[in-house]
Amino acid sequence: MSGVFISWTRANGRTAELARELDLQPCFTYAPSRFGLLGRYVKQFLSTRALMRRLAPRRVMLMLPPAPALLALPRPRSGESRLVADLHTGFFLDPKWRWASRFALGMLRRRGAVAAVTNDALRATCERAGVEAVVLHDLIVERDPAPSHGYVICPLSYANDEPLTELLEAARLTPEVRWVLTGAPPQALRQRAPANISFTGFVEADEFDRLVRESTGVIALTTRPHTMQRAGYEAFNAGVPQLTSDFPELRAFYGDSACYTSAAPDAIAQGARELLARHGELARRLLELRPQRVSEQAAALEQLRRALDPSHSASPLPAQREA
Repeated sequence: MSGVFISWTRANGRTAELARELDLQPCFTYAPSRFGLLGRYVKQFLSTRALMRRLAPRRVMLMLPPAPALLALPRPRSGESRLVADLHTGFFLDPKWRWASRFALGMLRRRGAVAAVTNDALRATCERAGVEAVVLHDLIVERDPAPSHGYVICPLSYANDEPLTELLEAARLTPEVRWVLTGAPPQALRQRAPANISFTGFVEADEFDRLVRESTGVIALTTRPHTMQRAGYEAFNAGVPQLTSDFPELRAFYGDSACYTSAAPDAIAQGARELLARHGELARRLLELRPQRVSEQAAALEQLRRALDPSHSASPLPAQREA
């Protein structure tokens, strides 16, 4: 294996799945430090440098943010390696990192790198900076739906782009709906939750998968424009309809297989009721749409294979399906 996909995280589903699909070795370089964030970044910088010296990969894919990860890649000699940057929405819009995006895009342009992004708006931003970009969604694996158990699930990381207070109030407005929230919430938020919310805490991947597949609907909301949530892709793969944010990119991808809402509590509550009422119709539309998205994904993956290895010859990919 002559390539790596580097991510400065403990784990990342998109990194692992795309690495497998693109024949890259996933390398997670998260390194806690008693000196806080700066200490962690120094350790991860050194770890990434050591990894690059040891493996000398010809093909490199790098997840951004955080922006300092790009500085850890040694400048290649002409033709030595190919670079694809997997640019998540936070790279462009998170206040923590957007200040560095112009500088980082300049570095990518000078290295002749290609960017992988999740929608046309982000592709346009890259191309204005002189960086070629490919729209690549999270890996779509077609799976058969499981019997519904009558609850809605909200996969959460309790990040700054999730409308957490509004979700609690929406649940309070829909006492007839069972809400399941994943992850470990702050204690103050847990204490404010109404009785129809259940918190799962952190669960293993198999248990999380079961919770999604057996739900009647997934609620995946963000306040950050141009964001394609991982939870939405997971619902799409599982054949479970979703309520998601009313942004153009989400409507363009999910079409009439999803319900859409603003982040206002009453709108979320109304959307949750609609999601449950239209579950069967939305699930049918999702299953009709999914093969088209798989075909589009195959073309995007071929573009990235050629970006990572110009000698790669395109070949048709079989549809991905998992029972």
